[in-house]
Amino acid sequence: MKIYLIIDIGTSSIRSLSYTQNGELLAKFSEAYRPDYAQDGSVTQSPATFTNLCQQVIRQAVDFAQQTGSEIIAVSMTSQRSSLIPTKNGQAITDAIMWQDTRVNRILDRYRDYDQVFLQHSGSKLNAVYLGAKMAWLKHHQPEKYVATDYFLNIPSYLSYQMTGRYVTDTTYGSRTNLMNIHELTWDKDLFQILGLDVEKMPELIQPGSVCGVITTEYSELTGLPAGIPVISAGGDQQCAALGAGIVKNDEISINTGTGGYLIKNSDALPKQLDERIIYNKSAHPDKYILEIDLLACSAILNWFLDNFYSGSNNQYQELDDDLRTCYGQVINLSVLPFHKGRSIGQYDTNIRSAFSNIGLSTQRKDMLYALMASLFVEINKGLGIFKSLGPIGMVTISGGLTNSTVMNQMQADAYNLTVNKTNSVESTGFGALISVLVQQQIYPSFEAAVQALSQSEEKIYQPNPENVDRFLDFDRRNQTLYETLKGTAAGYYKDACELA
Repeated sequence: MKIYLIIDIGTSSIRSLSYTQNGELLAKFSEAYRPDYAQDGSVTQSPATFTNLCQQVIRQAVDFAQQTGSEIIAVSMTSQRSSLIPTKNGQAITDAIMWQDTRVNRILDRYRDYDQVFLQHSGSKLNAVYLGAKMAWLKHHQPEKYVATDYFLNIPSYLSYQMTGRYVTDTTYGSRTNLMNIHELTWDKDLFQILGLDVEKMPELIQPGSVCGVITTEYSELTGLPAGIPVISAGGDQQCAALGAGIVKNDEISINTGTGGYLIKNSDALPKQLDERIIYNKSAHPDKYILEIDLLACSAILNWFLDNFYSGSNNQYQELDDDLRTCYGQVINLSVLPFHKGRSIGQYDTNIRSAFSNIGLSTQRKDMLYALMASLFVEINKGLGIFKSLGPIGMVTISGGLTNSTVMNQMQADAYNLTVNKTNSVESTGFGALISVLVQQQIYPSFEAAVQALSQSEEKIYQPNPENVDRFLDFDRRNQTLYETLKGTAAGYYKDACELA
């Protein structure tokens, strides 16, 4: 039996998924990790963690293949998109600066006059999440590390170099750097010049779904993978998640409520004038772009609440679901801002943080939980409103950590005032990477054909509850009043001066 091995690199774990060409998941192996968070806003991870755990989950997949008499014939990789690893001769020379790192926010203020240039050239205004900002920060704060670097890589290009010996990255990741021309799909020398960066330190750009190279003899000896089999760059995790959820038409929208939140819509072409409320990225489908709207924090906010308010529980998620079910359909008396890492939909504001208002002596934990989750969903709805301004919306598919509760799924339908489909596939990102490799290997003639042939999972459909739709609209109006009151004030965002030094 032939196996297509998918490597899926997330924010908190790395997984190997062994698929058949018919889309059957035969085996899954996962290893968890946690980035290091510091008070100065830094979020870092040892690159050795990615190297070692990637090899570990691959060896487990190889063992499975040997035990079942199967043959791994190709590797396809998808990953979180915007973490930076500076390297010299293929070796990391500092810890990975993870996508959540906020130290870079302040340096971008020096370049804000160029925001429209970056938007129209790269598809986004200067964005602290992107690699370009992290490279600029490194050059200013650790200049010796910047000079020593010969290639700036993200996590998948770092790992693919170890597998193949080639420095490449695909254009889905390139569109998350602020340094790739989104129209020409090449590194934009003007953008490098503005930030004072060196284009020679960047890897070669290739199309998503392309072969990065082949497994070297050395990597074969480390992992047991057959030498010479192809390694395919399937594209970024959110692009692959949308593809894996079956989003191939331009009126379909994917909402992924992971560590961050992501709204994704396909487009065949870019408009002449790019809208600053939207992030324009290359799709995992080589002939398409994706329009993307991001939340800086999503299920991470729920995890924060669970850690602090449900920490003594033996079954956190069951208690959470019970509490939400009790509150569902009631008037939300609280006002809540869900901005643990700042606001990013409609307007970008990293100088605001989360807040609860109108708490009284009768307020209970469950009330705060319900209001917090509702505030996240009405914030996502602002992003849907932007997409609605571009034309009708056909299908909305939801996935990610906040879809494990049927109550939260219904809350999403109410907040969006749209029918939402919850796919039963728990591996939409890996499934999207599978589709990519199967098209590359010519098992299917097109992405559309592969999606149609492999769509096996049933979907659960949630219809909006009109009464709750109105409650959520009123709740959102009060939240907006709270935001307008707090924005730009020390009550909305405050850090001691010593933390900012």
